[in-house]
Amino acid sequence: MLLAIVHLLLTAVSVLVVSRVVSGIHVRSYGAAVAFSLVVAVLNAIAWHFLAPLTWIFVVLTLGIGALVVNAVIFMIADAIIDGVEIDGFGSAVLGSLGVSLINLLMHFVFGRWAP
Repeated sequence: MLLAIVHLLLTAVSVLVVSRVVSGIHVRSYGAAVAFSLVVAVLNAIAWHFLAPLTWIFVVLTLGIGALVVNAVIFMIADAIIDGVEIDGFGSAVLGSLGVSLINLLMHFVFGRWAP
């Protein structure tokens, strides 16, 4: 349980960093970033559980870009749910989801199992 909380808090840091780099993403506070990260985590768990069997051929044919599109759509849905996060468009959602994934990967190398 502690590991899941640490992952959530570090992902919120990733969201804040991405909001400073990507001009189309605006986060009002760390609390909003935590709430956004929680919604994205829940949506990822639900969406990928049901969509993975249906979209695997699309993901393979697009060499993984299809997964990036699905993640961007999840970012857009989370944006609609959370008031403290604003994403200006689909392009910003794509860059944001890619940025959060890359920062989380970097944190995984730095912090080991404690990182997302």
